[in-house]
Amino acid sequence: MSHPAARYPRSVTIDRRYRTLWRTVRFFVRLLYKVRAVDSNRLPDAPYCLVLNHHSGWDPLLVTAISPLAPRITWFGPKEPDLTKGFRNRVIDFFGAAIPFDPASSSFTSVAHAVRRVFQAGGVLGIFAEGQVGFHETELLPFKEGAVIFATASRVPIVPAAIVGSTYLWIGRKVEVRFGDPIPTDGARGHAARDALEEEVRAACRALLPETEPTLPRFQPLRVLGDLFTGGADLARRRSELGQ
Repeated sequence: MSHPAARYPRSVTIDRRYRTLWRTVRFFVRLLYKVRAVDSNRLPDAPYCLVLNHHSGWDPLLVTAISPLAPRITWFGPKEPDLTKGFRNRVIDFFGAAIPFDPASSSFTSVAHAVRRVFQAGGVLGIFAEGQVGFHETELLPFKEGAVIFATASRVPIVPAAIVGSTYLWIGRKVEVRFGDPIPTDGARGHAARDALEEEVRAACRALLPETEPTLPRFQPLRVLGDLFTGGADLARRRSELGQ
């Protein structure tokens, strides 16, 4: 019996479902927030691995909203063994937008094969390398293994990126998705080389972050929408860390 991860991604092509998803996300995100891409001219031809920081459950939608229809982005996550339970997961599953990975139960081999299918189809793998949501716009959490291993195995470049402004989202909130220069992975063989590459990627992502934390206005209309896709445990952590 095949592992559940072997079923993903559902599709790696620009099919009708993905077109619908892309257009819907683009319309609603741009209606709610002022999101823009910075230095998107740095993006190479696909396939490549897009490595980002993570502040909110909206982050993949924000990136999708400023990205072209092609190449298709497939997201690594959420942390689920499969996507057959829960409304959000069923929506993700229907559109084939992600490769689920539960560290406790997922087969890394099956997940690696799923990632390879994305790259072989000329797609983009989007991965939040911190592995969890962080709430300081000027800081990065430690990176988890995955992005460098996937990219080096398929010999695709890594594009460092940073989402700035998504820790708190309200109507009209300005958000930037900043892109760095692609980092080649061809020569990274062995643990030492991969560790050095991870540090290079992390430094490149860190360089895209703001120098100071943003000052929040008192009036934040419909901020509840900004918390819509962020889990209760993460919201509790945010209140504990930031007191807001």
